Amino acid sequence: MSNKPSAPGGRKDPSEALQELEAPKLNWKILAQIGVAVAVVWVIAGMLSSWIGIWGFVVAGVLTAVVLGFGLYVWRLMRKSSAIVDILKSAQGEEGRKAAIAALSDKGSNDVMAAVAQAQLVAQEDPKEAVRILEGIDLKKAPKLLQNDVRAQLALMYLVQNRTQDARPLVDEIKLDGQSQPKQKALYAAVMAECWARTGKESEAVKVLEDYSPEDPEYGEVSAFLWRAQVFTWLKMKKKGRARTAMMRLAKIDPNQLGAFVQKGAHPELKNLAMEVLQREGLVPNRPQMRVMR
Repeated sequence: MSNKPSAPGGRKDPSEALQELEAPKLNWKILAQIGVAVAVVWVIAGMLSSWIGIWGFVVAGVLTAVVLGFGLYVWRLMRKSSAIVDILKSAQGEEGRKAAIAALSDKGSNDVMAAVAQAQLVAQEDPKEAVRILEGIDLKKAPKLLQNDVRAQLALMYLVQNRTQDARPLVDEIKLDGQSQPKQKALYAAVMAECWARTGKESEAVKVLEDYSPEDPEYGEVSAFLWRAQVFTWLKMKKKGRARTAMMRLAKIDPNQLGAFVQKGAHPELKNLAMEVLQREGLVPNRPQMRVMR
């Protein structure tokens, strides 16, 4: 058993979270279905050859080439992703983090996957620099499989810095169906819900959150972002009790996140609720009661 103390409030230690990172895995069931579909196309082409001649085989050949080309593209992307995960896992301690950032930076600004990973590490010390890195990514040139990741990460950075209007255009372009990984999909939902709740679309935020329970163990550390999104959503929906519950659950996972709710410029209702929860959890002292002198 490790002697390393656990992070406060149930928050997972960053080094532990990095070690639990997993490289994306191929969905063999989907690949098998694609293979069967291609085989069916060839069978149909053979059955119709007496009527349409060679053209059926030409069409089948073109479709097969497209599928193989896409498969090769995905395979290369998976290999690159695995390499990025290995670099992230090496970011142990201050020196390890600096070395990982340097390794990711060496891959160049055109490597979208490396830039996103670099921004995640940099954000631990310098959120504004992380935003600059993500803003430097040309979404039009980025692989379509990664565009939603970039939008979600940059929108999250904007939300943390209270730049809700900058986050909104990015969030409106995020496609939930474009992500197959449950944890990443839940992060998309959390970012979308929080942004919509804070920019006048709280009803849409409620709909998104209905499908993603923060208590689902599959979501891991993303649960904190789902609770955070619920705080903003339920406050906007005038359901203070549910907002308080969400904030209390967030405090159990990561009390540091409540600090954003009491910063200068925060909505008074949000700030008061955060102070109430922090005091209830014993994270800040209760305010002394004023005694009336008679």
